[in-house]
Amino acid sequence: MKQKKFSRVDRQVTILLSIILILFGTFLYFVSTRVYYQSILKSLIHRVENIHNYIEHQLTPEDFREINTAKDMSKESYQTLKQILEEIRDLGDLRYLYTAKRNEDGELVYVVDGLPDNAEDFRYPGDLIEPEIQNELSRALKGEIVLPDKILNTDWGNIFIAYYPLHDENGVVVGALGLEIGADTEAAAAKNLSKAICISCLFFCGVAFLSSLFIFRRISNPLYRDMANTDFMTKLKNRNAYETDRDNWNARNALDHLTVAVIDLNNLKLANDRLGHDIGDACIINAGKILHKMENNKITAYRYGGDEFIILMEDQTNPQTLLEKASTEFQKYGSELKVPVALAIGYAQFDRKLDKNLTDTQKRADKKMYQDKIKIKKQIDNSMS
Repeated sequence: MKQKKFSRVDRQVTILLSIILILFGTFLYFVSTRVYYQSILKSLIHRVENIHNYIEHQLTPEDFREINTAKDMSKESYQTLKQILEEIRDLGDLRYLYTAKRNEDGELVYVVDGLPDNAEDFRYPGDLIEPEIQNELSRALKGEIVLPDKILNTDWGNIFIAYYPLHDENGVVVGALGLEIGADTEAAAAKNLSKAICISCLFFCGVAFLSSLFIFRRISNPLYRDMANTDFMTKLKNRNAYETDRDNWNARNALDHLTVAVIDLNNLKLANDRLGHDIGDACIINAGKILHKMENNKITAYRYGGDEFIILMEDQTNPQTLLEKASTEFQKYGSELKVPVALAIGYAQFDRKLDKNLTDTQKRADKKMYQDKIKIKKQIDNSMS
C-alpha cells in the first residue's frame, strides 16, 4: 500500500513545529506592532498635550467674547492670539491649529485660525465649522478631551487630530482647541516595522521549518533504521538486518572470506515447560548477551527468529574456537538452571565450488547445526540413562 503523504513522523513533527512557530510569529507580529504603534500614539498625545497646556495659559475669556466676526481681526486680542497660534504652528510643525466656540445662535464657529491669512483654507472668525468635525468639537466644548485611537490615513496624508477644551481661570469651558499634526513619518515607521517583523517572522519560520525537517530526519532516520533492524529482546540485529546485510554481501560478490554460523537453543521448550516462559525468555536473552560479546567490526550476531541465531564472520581463520567458547559459557548458565539447555552450532565458510551465494552457505551451516543438535540430544540422553 502506498504510504500517506503525511504519515511520516518527521513530517508530522515538522508541520506541528511550523504551526507553533507561525502562531508564535503571528502573536509576536501583532504584539510588537501594537506596542510600537501605541508608543507612537503616546508620543503624539504628549506632544499635543504640551501645546494645549501652553495655549490655555495664554488665553483669556475675553479672547472668545471679543472675537466673533472677520471685523474683529483688527482687535488686539485677535492679533495677539493669532501670533501665538502661528508661532506654535510653525515651531510644532502642525498642519492646523485653531480655536473654536459656539456663537449666539449655538452654531460652531472658528475664532482664530493659526494658518497664514493668505492660505487657501484659512478660516475667518465666525466661519462655520465643517460638519465632519462638529461632533468632536462639540464634545470638547462640553469639557471632554477628544483623542484619536489611530493615525488617520487621508487623501492629503497621514494625520493625527486632537480636540481640547479651553477653560477660564475658574475652570469653565470657554472654547475649544483643534490640532492636526502631519504623521507621515510615524505612519511610515510603523508600516516599515510591520513589514520588517512580518518578513523576519516568515524568514525564521522558513529556516526553522527546513532546519527541523533536516535535523529530525538526521536524528530520526537512523533511529528508525535501528528500530527496524534491532531485536528488542536481545538487542542484537534482527532477521531483517541479516537479510539486508546478506543481500549486500551477495551484491558485492566479495564472499570468499565470509563464514556463516547458525545457532539454535536446545531444550528451550523443556525450560519453558518446567520453569515457565519467563525463564525461557531469559535463556534467549542470555544467549544474546553471550553472542554480543563476540561482536566486533568483523563479527556480527543476529537473532534470526525464535531461539535461532546467525553470526556473520569476516576474515576468521579459526571460527570454531570462538563458537566453542560461546557454547561453553552458555552451558554454565544452563547448569545453574538445572535444565539441559545448550547451544547447537553449525558453521560453514563460503566456498565458490559449493555455494552460489551466502544463502547456500547458510544452508550448509544449518545442516551442521542440526547434526550438532542431534549430537547434543544423544549426549543428554546418555547422561540421564
